[in-house]
Amino acid sequence: MRHLLLFAALVAFLPSTIFAQTTKPPTTASPAPKATVAQKIVTGSVLLNERTAPDFKALLATLKTDWKFRIDSVTINAKTLVFTTAGTTVTLAYLDYALAPNEIKAAANLSWLWRTAAQEAGRHQAQVVISVIGSPVRALDLYKTFTRIAGGTLENTRSIGIYMNNQYLLLAKGFYTAAAHNMLTNNSLPIYCWVHFGTAEADGKSSGYTFGLKEFGLSEMEIVQSARPTSEVHAVLYDAAATVIEYNTKVRDGQPLTTREDQQLSVKLSPSAVLEGQTTAKLGF
Repeated sequence: MRHLLLFAALVAFLPSTIFAQTTKPPTTASPAPKATVAQKIVTGSVLLNERTAPDFKALLATLKTDWKFRIDSVTINAKTLVFTTAGTTVTLAYLDYALAPNEIKAAANLSWLWRTAAQEAGRHQAQVVISVIGSPVRALDLYKTFTRIAGGTLENTRSIGIYMNNQYLLLAKGFYTAAAHNMLTNNSLPIYCWVHFGTAEADGKSSGYTFGLKEFGLSEMEIVQSARPTSEVHAVLYDAAATVIEYNTKVRDGQPLTTREDQQLSVKLSPSAVLEGQTTAKLGF
């Protein structure tokens, strides 16, 4: 569900080395071409209450002072801010239109952390699309960078919340900025800002799943038809997700996972009961 027009503009705007492809075959006298390095893009939209572009100069100053960014190079115009920091390229682009209502509605239906999301987020008028671009092996760092930038953007605009399109996460402004500051101050991982946790209960059994671990190159997780309460299923999934993200743990079929809380969970890789076409790690609980 990416913003295709923005992405096309981004490709044209950014240095060609990021998206370079070999267009001419090398001659016999030329050295072998270097393989193109894949890039990961972490993206999301800050939802604005008005059709007014942010003051990108003021925002950049805030990112430096309040959010501790060291900026290497900057390009600013009326609707776009592009800068590099710690080997990462960051773009912020103002779009003077709202997200599609059906996309907001679908995300709001899943947004248990923001019960009034359908009404409040549905009234937004415009958006600032944030994209953080870097190496896939630095996915956690890219998400930390994104979270700090999003927190600063939310605090310095008339905004209502943020939408992460790859995870269908719709989060209120106050919740997100608090989590971002906590990450900056205490180095805690804002897992709820990165991963959606779904739960369900039927016939006295509880189930749950994650959606977003794939953004870190990790397997999504499920607990299927547990006899434990839904709240416990959710807590275990959260602990397991935080563990694999923090330590970049690749789960293996049949190999137990020990979480940060020293809980050992059996792991079985099999087709998902919820996420169509995906293989997930079923946790024994």
